[in-house]
Amino acid sequence: MTTPKFSALDRLRSRIESAFGRWGEICHDHPWWVIAALTVALVFFSTWFPTMQVDTSNESYLRESDPARLVYDAFQHEFGKDERIVVLVETDGDIVNDQVLRRLQTLHTALEDIPQVDKVDSLINARMTVGRGDELIVKDLLEDRPQNPAEFDALRQRIRANPLYRNHFVDASLTRTVLIVTPDTYAASPSDADAATALDDFDFSAGFDDMDAMLDDSAAAAPTAEAEFITDEEIYRIIDSIAVLEDSHGDAGFRIGMAGSPLMMHQLTFILGRDMFLFSGIGIVLISALLFAVFRRWVIVGLPVFVSALSVYFTFALMCFFGMVVTTSVQILPSLLLAIGVGNSVHIFTAYFQAVDRGDNKRQALRYALGHSGLAVMMTGLTTAGGLLSFVTANLKPVADIGIIAPMGILSALLFSLALLPALIAVTPFKDKGLKDDSNGPFQRFLTACARISTTYPLRVVALWFVLIAACLVSVAQIRPSHFPLSWFPQGMEIRDVTEALDSNFGGSTFSEIVVDSGRENGLHDPLLLHAVDRAMQFLDQLEVHGVQSGKATSLLDINKELHQALNGNDPAYYAIPDDRALIAQELLLFENSGSDDLEDIVDTAFSKMRITAKMPFVDGVLYPDYLDALQSGFRDIVGDHAEVTFTGVIMLLAGSVKVLIGDTIRSYILAFCIIAPLMMLLVGSVRTGLISMIPNLAPIIFTLALMPILGIPLDAFTLLIGSIALGLAVDDTIHFMHNFQRYYVQTGDAPRAVHETLRTTGKALMITSLVLSAAFFVNLFGTMNNLQDFGLLTGTSIIVAFLADVLLAPALMVLLARWKERSHKESIA
Repeated sequence: MTTPKFSALDRLRSRIESAFGRWGEICHDHPWWVIAALTVALVFFSTWFPTMQVDTSNESYLRESDPARLVYDAFQHEFGKDERIVVLVETDGDIVNDQVLRRLQTLHTALEDIPQVDKVDSLINARMTVGRGDELIVKDLLEDRPQNPAEFDALRQRIRANPLYRNHFVDASLTRTVLIVTPDTYAASPSDADAATALDDFDFSAGFDDMDAMLDDSAAAAPTAEAEFITDEEIYRIIDSIAVLEDSHGDAGFRIGMAGSPLMMHQLTFILGRDMFLFSGIGIVLISALLFAVFRRWVIVGLPVFVSALSVYFTFALMCFFGMVVTTSVQILPSLLLAIGVGNSVHIFTAYFQAVDRGDNKRQALRYALGHSGLAVMMTGLTTAGGLLSFVTANLKPVADIGIIAPMGILSALLFSLALLPALIAVTPFKDKGLKDDSNGPFQRFLTACARISTTYPLRVVALWFVLIAACLVSVAQIRPSHFPLSWFPQGMEIRDVTEALDSNFGGSTFSEIVVDSGRENGLHDPLLLHAVDRAMQFLDQLEVHGVQSGKATSLLDINKELHQALNGNDPAYYAIPDDRALIAQELLLFENSGSDDLEDIVDTAFSKMRITAKMPFVDGVLYPDYLDALQSGFRDIVGDHAEVTFTGVIMLLAGSVKVLIGDTIRSYILAFCIIAPLMMLLVGSVRTGLISMIPNLAPIIFTLALMPILGIPLDAFTLLIGSIALGLAVDDTIHFMHNFQRYYVQTGDAPRAVHETLRTTGKALMITSLVLSAAFFVNLFGTMNNLQDFGLLTGTSIIVAFLADVLLAPALMVLLARWKERSHKESIA
């Protein structure tokens, strides 16, 4: 046995611990100054809470500078809102009957009356283009309602025969129909209401000069490229209004349901807010119960929970102050910060009552508690923050946001644990009696057994862990990436059931957008271009990759074909694109003069660009990239040099999210390791020992990742967070173990004895903090969303495995390292 020498780092560590001890005395001597300073900070930042914003949109997954997002924003400025709310109506029989059509008309009108709804498309106003002699008639399908069985039969045949209606407005069985609600593109402004009032108040008898002036002013005020898109809150008000109509207009024979990406955003936002507060409250109750069950002292329940809750509150106030947006991933933050704050407090309280047990007064006990645990608590905060800081480089924006918000919150928890908690201990009247002696209790017996096993059979313990890690690596290789927000919702929720029904019967509930740009004015009159696009759309209709296939696609070509057929005696043989440029232009001019405004949504004013909208099924985003790659390649090859083709829409955003998922995972894990490992080396004062101490931190990550394929849990934007969070939290226990082991090893020179002493004095705090942390995450198993349940299960499990690694694997590794050092020392002497 050799007695370790005090190194320069040991002396520095001793000085830092002494400084923390003096800080404990300051908090005791001037507690109200500390409390006042933190209260002022809380009050100041709280004033920013009204500015809190929530963003769960599909765009929010990508950074503002991401090329896919820039293209998507430009598309919306040009052609309007891409995201639509799809209202599904199901009946027990044929929808083509007077009663159903009347109810459908009433629902259609009610939807159009909702503020900030741009338009509603359904069978009620579906375009019908017919020719009568030399006259072109473009009207709504149900403009002339059938009056007798023969007319209803004719309507039924017309619906079945028209490709614009089939699988777009009605399904094959004619028992389901959809109404597609498109919100306004831009946010409402006071000028909108003023313009409406001016039009209502306008005196038409005064002449048209004033009207022209008013219209000129209106055009000047039209939205520009810098105008703000309609806000989530405005879209959510539309959805809430539709929900009211569902209740008032639907019944067992006329079932109404909603789907679409705006509804998915709405549901995520609602559940995010509800569950975040609900499970924060449940977490507080559960943590309080655990602390009281273990310590039997209300002071160790009330103060830690109070301090931790304030740190959560302070973190969200800071988010508002810095203009940060609450996204889906922020839902994990309250549980994480509560657990970390309580864990910090437990370590400080444990040391505090150890000092009380030996007879110290409150001032001396605070000095000892901060001197004994302050450095370790600070290092655990820095390493956990460092582990989560690794997400800053992620391309997925919600993940990158966690890389900023979570470290900020952890540092807030650190501040409140090391400043507010000692000050509150100083001013809170409670009996300075020690904790109940449980040296023979179940916790301590378990820790003693762990110390005995790891120091008596260190080689066997290490070998067993390494075999387990190797087996887990085989399973880790089977992990599959995923980005499938629909699967986050449980079966039985309207959004999931209706979306699946739409995908099965209508070919999709979301949309892919294609822009064909001829690059010249009236380029869309070119028959060569239109025929090329027609062939490309046939390719789109037939393409299937990994089971992904588009539903109905609509474009200018539908109008071209309808016009040509109508102007040729309504003969179906003429349902085609003319070969003559002048004829195409003439037919389109007739269509514009017919009073229809359908062209506004699918072409630009110069007739140089057209928009193609294709329904898409809502499937796992991992399936989209290969499909979209094949689509883009084939579509562009067919169109050739006739035009430039751009692909965008919600589906492109989902595919873009999946493409960066794996890269984000690998990069964040490597960066987390590179941040935490040097801190561990600095703490223990040795590169070799620091690297070896990282093994117990990697083991729980590997074990947890191995569980994912076994349980059928994919790697998505939520489970991506687990590795770095688990690494940051696992390091906390390792730091407390290594910090105290180094202290006792320097004092005794006996590694087994240092292990026993460490687990005797610190082991209980390690166990309690692990129970608290895991409970704070396991509570998410009761959440509504499947993804949050998976996250809670995996993160809670990783914390339990991390604790076992720190009381079994870490001690065994330190004993083996000490033996190796002793042999090396003897060999060098010999």
